[in-house]
Amino acid sequence: MGFNIPLPIRVFQATFSVVIIGLSGFVAHWYNTNTAYLPPSPISFLLFCGVYSLLSVLYLGLVSKLFPKTSNPYAVLSLEITNLLFWFAGFASLSVFLSKLLFCRGSVCGAARADVGIAVCLSISWIVTVALLARDAIRSGGFEGFRNHVGFLRHRRSGSGSHHRSPSMGSTVGMSAKHPMPLPTAMMMKKEGGYSQVSLA
Repeated sequence: MGFNIPLPIRVFQATFSVVIIGLSGFVAHWYNTNTAYLPPSPISFLLFCGVYSLLSVLYLGLVSKLFPKTSNPYAVLSLEITNLLFWFAGFASLSVFLSKLLFCRGSVCGAARADVGIAVCLSISWIVTVALLARDAIRSGGFEGFRNHVGFLRHRRSGSGSHHRSPSMGSTVGMSAKHPMPLPTAMMMKKEGGYSQVSLA
C-alpha cells in the first residue's frame, strides 16, 4: 500500500497549473508586444510555478504509481514542500505588485488578478497534500516508515548493541544500567584463598 493522495486533488493541481500557465503567458505576451518593458517578475515567476507544478504532478501522480521503484521518498517530500513554498511566494509577490499599481483595468489586469486567486487555491491544495503525506508518514512509523514504504531506499538496520558477550562465561548475557557488569542470577567472585558465590539479584 502506498501513500495515496486523492486523485481529484492531483487533477485539480494539474488543471489549474495549466490555467496559470495560460494566464501568465497572456500577461507576459501583452508586455512583450505592447510595451517596452519586460513582463513583471511575479508574472514570470508564476509562469515558472505553473510549469514546475505540472511536472511535479506528473511525477507524483503517474511515474510514482506506474513505476514505484523510481519513487524516491526524498524527491516526493521535496516536490511537495517546494510547490507549497513556490505558490505561496508567487501569489504574495503578485498581490504586492498589483497593489502598487496606479490603476489596473482591462483583460490583462483581469488575467493578473485571476492569477492571484488561482495561485491561492493551488497553495491551499499543496498544503492539503503535504498534510496528507505527513499523516500517512506518521501512521507508517514516521519518516523512516515513509522511506521504507515508498520502496526506493531500504533502511539497513545495524546491530543495536544491546547484548554483550562475556569472555569468561562464553555466552551472551544482558546488561543493566544499574549494574554495569553482566547479570546472571549469581556469579563466582575470586577472593583470597578461594572463590565465593555473590548474589547480584
